[in-house]
Amino acid sequence: QIRSFGNAKLTERLNEVWGELRDSPADKQQLMAKWKSQLTTDTLAKADKQQGRVEFSKVCANCHRLYGHGGQIGPDLTGSGRQNLDYVLLNLIDPSAAVGAEYKMSIVALKDGRVFNGIVVTKTDKVLTLQTAKDRIQVELAEIDEIQVSTQSLMPDGLLQPMTEQQIRDLIAYLMSPTQVPLPEGQKPQD
Repeated sequence: QIRSFGNAKLTERLNEVWGELRDSPADKQQLMAKWKSQLTTDTLAKADKQQGRVEFSKVCANCHRLYGHGGQIGPDLTGSGRQNLDYVLLNLIDPSAAVGAEYKMSIVALKDGRVFNGIVVTKTDKVLTLQTAKDRIQVELAEIDEIQVSTQSLMPDGLLQPMTEQQIRDLIAYLMSPTQVPLPEGQKPQD
C-alpha cells in the first residue's frame, strides 16, 4: 500500500526499514497462476503431507525451520502466512519479490579477491559476521574492499523446477498444514 503512493523517498525508506519489494515478472506470474489453478482445496486435501515433509527436508530445511525442525539461515516459516496459497506460491516461485530487511543478501568483496554472498548477521567496528548458504564466516573490516547490498534473496529461483507435480503438490500441502505431520516411518527430522 505504501508503494502505491508513488513517492520515491517514501518507497526508499520502506525498502530500508522493511525490505525490498518488487512486482514479479510476467513469466513468474504466469507460473503462479498455473499452480494456483491446479492446487485446488480438493487437490491439496488429497496430497501426501508426509511426503511433503520429506520434500521440505530435502529442499527447504537447510535454511528454513518449520515446527522446530530445519535451519536458521532464512525465516522460520512456522508463524508465516502459510495458509494463503498466493503467499506460498509467491515465496517459492519468486523469492526475491519480497525480501525482509534482515534477509537482504550482501556481496562482500575482499581485498585479496575473494567474494562472499550472504546475510550480514552482525557488524562491529572490527568484524563482519556473514551467514552464507552453508557457513557462518567472520571477516575483519580491514580486509573488506566493498560491500554491496543486493535486492535478491539468498533463496534461489527455480527450486520447484526439478520437482515433479506430485512432489510440488505434496510440499505445498505440507507447507500449508496448520500442524506438524509425522514423517514416513523410518525417517528422521532435520534439526
